[in-house]
Amino acid sequence: MIQVGTVLDKYELLERVGQGGMAIVYRGLDRSLKRTVAIKVLHKHLSDYQEARDRFEREAQAVAKLRHDNILEIFDYAAKPDEEAYIVTEFIDGQTLKQFITERPIAFPEVGGMIMLQVCRALAHAHAGMILHRDVKPENIMIRSDGVVKLMDFGISHMVDLERLTVTGQLLGSPAYMAPEHVEGKPIDFRTDVFAAGIVLYQLAVGRLPFEGKNPHEVLKRIAECKFVDPRVANPRIGNRLGRIILRAMAAEPADRYQAIGEMVIALEAYGEESGLPGDKISGELARYFKSPVPYEEALRARLLDHLTRRGSELLAREDQSAALDVFDRVLTIDKDNVKVLAILDRIGRRRRLRTGLAVALAAAMLGTGAVYARRALAPPDEDMPGAPTAGSRVDLDRLRESAVAHEAVPAVLPSVPVDAGAVAVVTPVDAGAAGVLDGPVAAISRPLRVTVRPAPDSSVRFGDGPFQRVGADESVEGTLDHDVVITVRNECCEEQSKLVHPGDGAVTFTLKYRAARILATCDHPVSVTIENKPAVLGAQTSVFLTDFGDRPVDVLFIGTDRTEKKSVMARANKLTEVACTPAP
Repeated sequence: MIQVGTVLDKYELLERVGQGGMAIVYRGLDRSLKRTVAIKVLHKHLSDYQEARDRFEREAQAVAKLRHDNILEIFDYAAKPDEEAYIVTEFIDGQTLKQFITERPIAFPEVGGMIMLQVCRALAHAHAGMILHRDVKPENIMIRSDGVVKLMDFGISHMVDLERLTVTGQLLGSPAYMAPEHVEGKPIDFRTDVFAAGIVLYQLAVGRLPFEGKNPHEVLKRIAECKFVDPRVANPRIGNRLGRIILRAMAAEPADRYQAIGEMVIALEAYGEESGLPGDKISGELARYFKSPVPYEEALRARLLDHLTRRGSELLAREDQSAALDVFDRVLTIDKDNVKVLAILDRIGRRRRLRTGLAVALAAAMLGTGAVYARRALAPPDEDMPGAPTAGSRVDLDRLRESAVAHEAVPAVLPSVPVDAGAVAVVTPVDAGAAGVLDGPVAAISRPLRVTVRPAPDSSVRFGDGPFQRVGADESVEGTLDHDVVITVRNECCEEQSKLVHPGDGAVTFTLKYRAARILATCDHPVSVTIENKPAVLGAQTSVFLTDFGDRPVDVLFIGTDRTEKKSVMARANKLTEVACTPAP
C-alpha cells in the first residue's frame, strides 16, 4: 500500500481519507497550483490487471467530459505502465450522504426530495453526455460543507457509445441499489439509473431501504421480484405526490418508469413548489439544513404547515377538491390536531352530508318511532345516485377522498364512530327540513384491544396522545377503544412505528425493525479494514444492519502490509462499538 508522504508526479499524498472497491482516496497537495486535491489511487492488487486499469481510465475519461455543479470535477489522470494509476479530483470538505443519514436520519421527506433533485440534475447532465453511472447510492454522494451535493465515483460507469466491458458472471454495482433488469442480466440503459435514484429517494424519505435481506443473494431475489412496502404506508408523511414519484421511478418494468431522468427532475421540482421549496432555492435550503439540521427542521415544520394549509385552501377555492385533500393530508401527518385544517375538512364533510338530510328525515318519519336504527352509520352518498344514502361504512371522509387516493393507504383525518355488526347506532330524529342530520349523537361502542410488541423488553406503547406505557412480560398491552386511534410503539433499539387502529380490530401486532449497529475501527498504523468482508473506512463509523436479532457478533479484519489481524466484536442495535487493532510494536 502506498504510504502517506509519497509524491506522485506533482501531487503529495497528505492523508488517507477513504477506500473503495477499486481505489484508496487521499487528501493531497498539488505542488504546482498550491491547492488541496483528492487523489484516488488504484489498488495495487488491481493495477496488474489491464481490465481494471481500463475501467479506471474510463472513469477519468467519462468524468472529464462533465462540468456540473453537482458532479465531482476531475483535474488529472495518470496510468503509465509499471507505475501507480491515479485520478486527481477536487477535494470535498464534507462527508458522504451515507455517513450523514447513518448518524442522523432525515425527519422530513421534503429534505430527501431536495437532495435527490440535485442528484437527478447531475445524472441528467451525465446522461446527456451518454454516460450511465450504474452505481448511484448514498456512499457515492458527497455533502460539501456548504451544503452542495456532489455525485461521484463513476468508476463503473458505462460509456453508451463504447463496447460494454464484459465480466463473465460478475455484477458491477451495489446489490441494494440495483434494478431488476440489472440483477437478471438483461440489457441496461439510462432507466437503470432512474431506478437507483428511486431507491435512494425511498431510503431518504422512509428511513430504510426498500429491499433488505440477510445476505446479498436474498436482497437480489427481492429486487428481482420488485416487491416492497409502499413508501406512503412506510411513512405517511411522504404524501401522494412524492409517493407517486418514488413508485414510478421504482417500477419493475423499465417502460413504466420515467423514460428520462429529466422527467424525474421536473416531477421533483413540482413537488418542491407544492411544498414551498422552489427548485432555484434548493442550494440555500440544503446549506442551512446541513449546517444545523435540528433548528432547520423545527423551522421547516412551521413553514410546511403554513404553506400547505394556504395551498390547500387555494385549491379548494379553485374547486380542485381532490388535490386539496392530498395537501391537507400532508398537513395532518405533520400536525394531526391542526385546528385550521380539521375545521376546513369538517366543513367539507358537512356540505357532503347535507345531501343525505332529506332521505334520512323521510325514513325517520316513515318509522314513526322517533328514531332511526341502523347497524352501521350512514356514509356519504354514492356518486352514481345523488342524494341517496349508502349503508356499510363510517361517517368520515373516507369516501370523500377516494377519488384522489384510490387504492392507497391514507390515515383517517377525522375521528369516526365505529359500530360493530352486532351493535345498534341511534340517529337522533330531526325535522324533515333540517340539514346536517348525521351530525347528531351516535352511540360509541368500546371494544377491547390487545397490542403485541416484538421485541418487548424496553418497548413502550402510546394510544393517541396519551402517555407511553411499558409493554408487559407477555409482550402485550391491554386497552379499550371507542374510536379510531393511532397507536405508536417505540424502543431505543428500533425504529418507531405507528398504525391506525379501529375498535373492532381486537388485536394488533407490532414487529419493530432494529436500527443499524455502528462499528468504529481504529488503528495507530496504516492498514486496510473490512467489516463483514466489506471494505470500510478506518476511523469512520460503519453501519451493520440487524434483521432478526438486536445484536450479533461481527468480524473486523485489519489488513496490513505484513499481517492480517481478525477481531470479533458484538454489534448492538443503535449502539456504537469501537474496535482497535493491536498497537504497533
